[in-house]
Order: sequence, then structure tokens, then C-alpha cells
Amino acid sequence: MTLDEETITDLEREFAVFVRQDRAASGQLGRDVHPDLKVAAYRLLAQLADRGPRRPTELACHVGVTSPTISRQLQHLEALGLIERLRAVDDGRAYLVTLTGAGRRRVDEVRVARSGRLGELLESWPDRDVRTFAELLARFNGSAARPSRRCGGIEDAPG
Repeated sequence: MTLDEETITDLEREFAVFVRQDRAASGQLGRDVHPDLKVAAYRLLAQLADRGPRRPTELACHVGVTSPTISRQLQHLEALGLIERLRAVDDGRAYLVTLTGAGRRRVDEVRVARSGRLGELLESWPDRDVRTFAELLARFNGSAARPSRRCGGIEDAPG
């Protein structure tokens, strides 16, 4: 199947609008977690909530930043009391990062707020359209998700 250039252009434009709106909303919701929290830091918290304790290198790969950047972000989150470091069982020199109880509560609060906002945006849509949209978006995300070469094959799961 070959899509025409106009359709691809329309899709790209709408996707860009969606991403901009989501970033703006995520920024506000992240600040609701903690006033000093940035969007990128919220993404780290969400990743930890979804996938459990992770090594800093895995988190850096997921969000596409360097080791020094992830170190600064993790120090900030730790200072806010939202994450803590645990010794890695398989390597005494390494550590994992995990959410604290406060971090988990904050992420859960933001997710409830995001779900509520999404529900409001879609409340006028017929149920079948919402289901179709969710299925198509899942299909799109599935085709876009690939192990990243820069991460040594670590899966970059959506989130």
C-alpha cells in the first residue's frame, strides 16, 4: 500500500499537534507531581512505575540522554524524595533506581489526572470510535517500537 504525499503530510501535521499538546499537558501534570519537576523527569518516574527498578543506563537509553544528564536528573529526583537507589543484586558496584512510596503516589495521581483529561476530550466520541482509535494507536506504537541500536538492543517500550 502506498499512501499519497498529501495524506502523509496531513498525518505528520496532526501528529505534531498531538505531541505539542501532550507535552504541554504533561508539563503541567508533572508540575502537579512536584512544582520543581520537569517533563523529562516525569517520564523517568513513569518508566520506573511501568517497568520497576532500572539501572541508570537503561533509563538514559529510554529517554535518549547521556549518562551525565541522567545522573543530574536522578540526583534531582532523589533530592525531591521521589526515587531511591538500591544495590544491584547481580553486581555490588552497580545500583538500581526505584520509586519511593511518595514517588509512586505522585505518579498515580498524575495518571488519574491524565485519564480524566483524556476522558473529557473523548466524552463526545462514540464508544466504537474510541475503541478503534485505541486499537489503531496501539498498532502504530507497536510498529514504531524497535530495540534501539544506541542502547545495545534494550527495548524502548512506550511510556
